[in-house]
Amino acid sequence: MATKRNMPKKEKLTDNAILSHYVKMGEILSEMFKPHLEVAIHDLRYPEHSIIAIFNNQVTGRNVGEGTSDIGYEKLKGKMPEKVVNYKNESPDGKPLKSSSLTIRNSDKKIIGSLGLNYDISVFTQFSDVLSFFTSTQENPVIQQKEAFFYGNTKEDIQISINHFRVSHGSTNKVLSRKDKYEVIKFLIKGGHLNKRGAVAIIGEALSITRPTVYKYIKDIKDNKV
Repeated sequence: MATKRNMPKKEKLTDNAILSHYVKMGEILSEMFKPHLEVAIHDLRYPEHSIIAIFNNQVTGRNVGEGTSDIGYEKLKGKMPEKVVNYKNESPDGKPLKSSSLTIRNSDKKIIGSLGLNYDISVFTQFSDVLSFFTSTQENPVIQQKEAFFYGNTKEDIQISINHFRVSHGSTNKVLSRKDKYEVIKFLIKGGHLNKRGAVAIIGEALSITRPTVYKYIKDIKDNKV
C-alpha cells in the first residue's frame, strides 16, 4: 500500500505546456463564436512579441508575434486584477468591443501570460438601432389617451377591460371579493370607462352589485378611503 511518503511526486507543468492548454481553449472559443469573438493568447515572458496565438484576428487586426497591449504591461506590474470581465473597449478601426482578460500563471504562481477576449458588438449595436426605430413612438397632442377600439359599444368595452383585469391579476376563475371589486373599478376609472354612457349600470351588472353600491365604491376611491 502506497503511503504519503513514498507516493510519486506530481510533475509540474512547464510554462509552455500551460500556455499550449490555453491556446487549445482559445481555438474552441473562437470557433463557437466565429467571426465576432477574437481570442488572443499572450506569452508575457516576452511582452514585446507576446502574441503566440490569435483567432478571428480581423476584429483588431493583430497578428502572431506582435506585442501585448497596455493591459499586459499592467498585469506584469501587478496593477491589474487576475480577471477583468466585459469591459467597454474599441478596436483600432473604431468598432465597439466587449472585452475580457484573464491572467495566466505557472505552477509557481508567476505570471507567464494572459488570455484576451474581444467581442465585436457592432453588428448588435446596428440591430439595436433598427429595433429602436421600429418600436419608437411619440407623444401626440391630438391623441393623448389610448385609442378606444370598441368605441360606441360600452358594455362590450367594459367587459373586455374587466376580463383583462382578471387575466393580469390571475383571478380568471375566482369569485371577486369586495376588495377585488374596488380594484376593478379603480382600473375602469383609470381607463376612462366611467365617462361612457350607461357605464355605472353595466359595471353593476358585470360585478353583481347594485348601482348605488357602484356609486359608493367610486366615491370611496375618489376620497382615498380604499
